[in-house]
Amino acid sequence: MDEFERYLQTTKLSATTITSHSYNVKLFTQWLEKESHLDPASVGYNDLLTYIQYEKQKNVNPATINLRLASITYYFDYLKKQGDVKNNPVKQLRVKGTVKRVIENPLSPEELQALYDHYRLLKKASQHQHNTDLVHQRNVVIVGLMVFQGIHSGELQKMEVKDVSVDAGTIYIPSTGRSASRSLLLQSAQILPIHEYLQDTRPQLKPKGEELFPGSLSNIVTRLQQELQGINPALTNALHIRGSVFINWVKQHNKRQVQYMAGHRYISSTEVYAMQEMETLQDELSKHHPFG
Repeated sequence: MDEFERYLQTTKLSATTITSHSYNVKLFTQWLEKESHLDPASVGYNDLLTYIQYEKQKNVNPATINLRLASITYYFDYLKKQGDVKNNPVKQLRVKGTVKRVIENPLSPEELQALYDHYRLLKKASQHQHNTDLVHQRNVVIVGLMVFQGIHSGELQKMEVKDVSVDAGTIYIPSTGRSASRSLLLQSAQILPIHEYLQDTRPQLKPKGEELFPGSLSNIVTRLQQELQGINPALTNALHIRGSVFINWVKQHNKRQVQYMAGHRYISSTEVYAMQEMETLQDELSKHHPFG
């Protein structure tokens, strides 16, 4: 188990999460030894179904079972890396009835586009009108990156001027502790505001170095969130925007593509959004075909 814990440490999980995974895997291996007399390398899909049934008989709730399955997934990834197994039999195995909606009332692409379009048209009165205009021009670029590329404040904070290519119409998002790096296409509506920001606005904001956006991005995004709620009161927070972008992506692209585009380090993070979208589709089908 010590080797498994060392493997988990390489995945950059928190110490608390590693302890939780280790505990869940210990329960599983104890079951293998006492109940099934199986070696982990010989475990198959049917054995896992038996384990799920065993947990259910102990009145373990489905959400907890799924957490344990997630831990066991890491365990089999570890065994696969060690060469002890060829496949991970736990992948895609989850107990139904526990899909947690990561985003309530996700915004459609049209609603996200409307946020951007309306924000561009905002004009704020101020005693320092020139500076206010500069801030607004910067914020237009930030809102665009939020609603079209799903970028969060930590990523915005790390971005530098060299990460933007207006000519190629792309933007590079550097990795953070929460997300992986990736390059994404810019929308046509973003090109001119970004070009004007780089050429004219940003130099007047007096950046200290090569950072794309001077200042504290978490504070900027918090204020932006309040302004955007004035445009669409249904918006709850910046995560609502980000999650909506990902929900819309899973409707258009396969999960591996969305994993890359979203900067998810693990496909399981993407699957949460895909599962919510599938549940939404099933709900719609049941409304139209209640006896289907």
